[in-house]
Amino acid sequence: MKVENDFRTKVTGRRRAALLCALLPALAPAAEPGVPLRIAIGETKAPYVLAEEQRGVEYELVSTALRAAGYQPQMLFAPNKRAQGWLAEGRIDAAIANDGGFVSRPYIAYKNMAITLCSRHIELNGVADLGRYRVAAFQNAQRFLGPDYAAMAAGNPNYVEQSPQIAVNRLLYSGRTDVAVADINIFQQFNDELGPGLDAQQALCPYTLFPPTLYRLAFRDKPARDRFDKALGLLAQQGFYETLAKRYGLPAPQGKPSFKPPAR
Repeated sequence: MKVENDFRTKVTGRRRAALLCALLPALAPAAEPGVPLRIAIGETKAPYVLAEEQRGVEYELVSTALRAAGYQPQMLFAPNKRAQGWLAEGRIDAAIANDGGFVSRPYIAYKNMAITLCSRHIELNGVADLGRYRVAAFQNAQRFLGPDYAAMAAGNPNYVEQSPQIAVNRLLYSGRTDVAVADINIFQQFNDELGPGLDAQQALCPYTLFPPTLYRLAFRDKPARDRFDKALGLLAQQGFYETLAKRYGLPAPQGKPSFKPPAR
């Protein structure tokens, strides 16, 4: 697997994010906002979620779509595993998940990568190669990165998942792990928050071992899922993805949205 050449030198410049536009064409229902809906979208992971500031690409996309669908979203912040536990217990109405409940269509794509320090000269040609190394990943990576990755994690005694996610950066730069698995945009943002004692200027060699990771919301209620999907379609038609990209200094989404509904 070829390493990402753009990151062989020190990571600088504008943060990059991949935004997915694969949405339904139907318009969101014209309902008066006010029906409360409790949504858990994870912890702070800029540029997607900035919990303390009540903003971020993902935060604004989800909350705006829910308001357009006639809901009053109550946005909650928790590690993925805890949020999915809340959903299973009926304590919330929706959470980020690609299975369980009534799952929405994908609304955003993360660029998860296997990140190494170039000075270590680690060569990764596939997911199975991770089994030879100490690996630190974002929480619930095993649920999102496919069966080969889940099998590697289950068989690797030196595999850990961390929350809050900034711990992944700290483990890599301190030499306590060999490979960090994270969205490259989130990883770069956390570099600004590490504080003294860790050299975040070391050159990174990230490997593209995974396709873009598509994220969805799992709802307890099917009508809420359907209305969310329809509202996303309306926002996409109105250019909201492009608006968010401009607001956060990200490249505009490439290509046109695909409005063909997938099989449920």
